[in-house]
Amino acid sequence: MKISFPLKSQKKFKTFSLQENKVVTFSGLILSIFIIGYYFRSFTFEVSVLDWDEITYFIMGKGILLGQIPYVDLWDIKPIGIYLVHAISLMVLPYDPVTLRWTSFLHLIALTMVVVSFQKDQNWIWKLLSGLLVLYFFSRLTSGLSANSEIYFLFYEWFGIYLLLKKNSTKLAFFFLGIAFLIKYIIVFDVIFLGLYAIYKKKKDNSYFQLFYQLSFFLIPIGVSFIIYFLLGHHQEYFNALFTVSSKHQTSITVEFPYKDLLKLFWPAIFLGFTSILIDLKLPKEKIIFLILTITALIGASYTGYFFQHYFLALVPPLAIFVIPKRNSFILIPITIIFLLFYSWSNISNRLKKDLLYIPDHSKIIASQIEDLGGGKLFVASGVHATYIYLNQLSPTAYVQPVNYIDPLFAKNFSVDISRVLKEIEGIQFIQWCNPIPLENAHENAGLNQEFVIPLQLMVKNKYQKNQTKLEECSLYQKVSLK
Repeated sequence: MKISFPLKSQKKFKTFSLQENKVVTFSGLILSIFIIGYYFRSFTFEVSVLDWDEITYFIMGKGILLGQIPYVDLWDIKPIGIYLVHAISLMVLPYDPVTLRWTSFLHLIALTMVVVSFQKDQNWIWKLLSGLLVLYFFSRLTSGLSANSEIYFLFYEWFGIYLLLKKNSTKLAFFFLGIAFLIKYIIVFDVIFLGLYAIYKKKKDNSYFQLFYQLSFFLIPIGVSFIIYFLLGHHQEYFNALFTVSSKHQTSITVEFPYKDLLKLFWPAIFLGFTSILIDLKLPKEKIIFLILTITALIGASYTGYFFQHYFLALVPPLAIFVIPKRNSFILIPITIIFLLFYSWSNISNRLKKDLLYIPDHSKIIASQIEDLGGGKLFVASGVHATYIYLNQLSPTAYVQPVNYIDPLFAKNFSVDISRVLKEIEGIQFIQWCNPIPLENAHENAGLNQEFVIPLQLMVKNKYQKNQTKLEECSLYQKVSLK
């Protein structure tokens, strides 16, 4: 017996099948990106420190949960958003460097999926290539493998850009851009362009008052944070930190712009960009937006004059979108490029793994030695401060990152109160000194802050005994005097 379906039922069945196929394809993309991302980064998950800043952010986040107020009880110059990210993660995850690796990894996967979502009309292999480019560039640099603020703010920024360009949701878009700004201020150049773009694309039935009301959602995150500080009576400290990072966190020497380094880093994207233009036979209007966002990201990464490599990771999302052609072209092209990226990553990862293998984990070793000696409060006078985390401690001094008090330039630029540091470390049982210059000879080195070093030497001489560690350039001083 032959069974036939009405035409209407067949159409519904076909529509359901297409939707089901899209869900399967998208789910496959998410799974592929997660597996590739894990493959690229899993070898770092047991590493204590990939970048000093990530440790500072993490300790500040823990401090918030313990009632410490950033810029008041614990001091650093970065926007409060990056500390809040870690405070939220530490509400459910342990105070351990592994948490850093997982939160940064998950933010990277989320960023990658946002970038892939811009390739709505492309087939799955081109979408996979777009995501792979994000994972590749974020993993080929040690600073990209770390939990630096770029890996966090770029997700919120590009989710906002996606809402603006693809969903026409201006209010939500600028709210998420505000969250990104609260994590790193350098997106201000992107925000200016996107604000001008929103004005340019204003609908006729939308008044300028309505538009500026929508754009004002950008101010909500930073406005809320300022109101909280105002109510706590610490708005001046909030503004001081904002002023410091915007005006004093700049190099005092002229550094040549790293053209060669950027070309060496981004040549695959530059090559792919030209290839996509040849495939499309033109430069689509939408791509001009991503080209401009690449330029504004470059300005944001460069304006301080430091040119740290991880600053330039902000170029990755717009480039990963720009280089994918609008036309569905010969599938052999993306397959070949994916193969080359995996081959390149294999060589890079082998070198990185060897480097990490031969670098001792200072923090784990010293924390273990302190516990063997009976435990106690630690002060990291010099060296990696992840030791605090392994001992489940915060910094005993407000200045969390050691470079702030040991480097004379930082101490001067940030007006570090050395007398406060010395007062706050009175009674500390252990002092960590990891430096090529032994503490006993530190007064002879002009590269160290003598205002801090000389009183520290006197304190150690009178009250502490020196314990050798397994590390060549590290000493651990244990308090023996009760005075």
